[in-house]
Amino acid sequence: MKQLINFIGSFKGVVIIYLLIFLLVTLHRLLISETSFYNFDIFRYSFIHLLQGEKLYVNYDDQYFDLYKYSPAFAFLMAPFWWLPRIPGVFLWNLLNALLPLLAIRMLPLSEKHQSAFGYFILIEMITSVQNAQSNGLMLGLMIFAFASLENKKPLTASLTIALGFIIKLFSAVLVLMAPLYKASRRLLLATAAFTLVFILIPLILTGPEQLWQHYNDWFALLIRDKPHELNYSFRSLINSVFGAQLPNSLFLFIGLITMILPFFRLKAYKNFYWRLAYFALLLNWVVIFNHKAESPSYVIAMAGAWLWFISNKQNTFRISLLIFIFLLTGLAATDLYPETIRENWIKPYALKALPCVVLYFVTIFELLSNKYPDPPIQNRSL
Repeated sequence: MKQLINFIGSFKGVVIIYLLIFLLVTLHRLLISETSFYNFDIFRYSFIHLLQGEKLYVNYDDQYFDLYKYSPAFAFLMAPFWWLPRIPGVFLWNLLNALLPLLAIRMLPLSEKHQSAFGYFILIEMITSVQNAQSNGLMLGLMIFAFASLENKKPLTASLTIALGFIIKLFSAVLVLMAPLYKASRRLLLATAAFTLVFILIPLILTGPEQLWQHYNDWFALLIRDKPHELNYSFRSLINSVFGAQLPNSLFLFIGLITMILPFFRLKAYKNFYWRLAYFALLLNWVVIFNHKAESPSYVIAMAGAWLWFISNKQNTFRISLLIFIFLLTGLAATDLYPETIRENWIKPYALKALPCVVLYFVTIFELLSNKYPDPPIQNRSL
């Protein structure tokens, strides 16, 4: 029994458990219906549409439902998943999304206990994301890799992962805000801009300049007119539904931008690793709660931020209570642990899944401006 407990608590045990769970989750969904992973079909078909010179941002009802909403560059990067048979491709895509955050967290100078607990804390939300073949795990992994690269004094690696994240989902660009915290800030910004330009132009291998320009025009037009999902769980949805208001998204973006730069006034704190870890956790939370299109599976990113916030400072009753609140409401909101009546009449209509993370966001701001953080690790783990 002791050996089993030690195995479950080890990082190796977490990786093996993830492998088993997500192989079974994928197999279960495939057995229910071959059309279960329609998001994956949208992603992989985008490559062949790009290759054949077809429009990317129109309906292809004979192939999948819904629209492709990612960049032309992402369509190019989906080439391996097009050439793979669909079933192996689905398994590979889901395992990539599930395991990349674990590989990334291993790069941070955290104890194995904290790294293992990270995997278990985000597990339920990761299952939700993978069941929908979404890219949230990939985005989370890239963002953690970027932060870990900065901590390990590898700004070029950080720039590459930030740029790659940006051409998948634009919100990854928020990580450039961490540039002032590091000596190589100018190098980081220039390299990120260069890598981003390369990724933007890489579809030219398959298409002409005019056609690529049209793809990007179509993409931006889609983003502008694309309305938030009716069941999004953002800060805006929470406030509007609870108070019956109709406040514009621009107001919440303004609040988000102002509050996220407030911690930079605490110049002397920059040198502390745990302060930087808490700020990174803040950004992981920010990209979800201030995203007016944030769906339930997106919260695997916010849950990761919650755990990193928790281990960034000494534990006390308040911090433990807030973490439990986050796990119980945000982490379990979409599960059958809540009766259907509560889910359908309270959690969904009032976007209550977002509430704990909104509370955490403002708590983190306060702590970054006022708290003393523990001494940093003696030496960061090398990539």
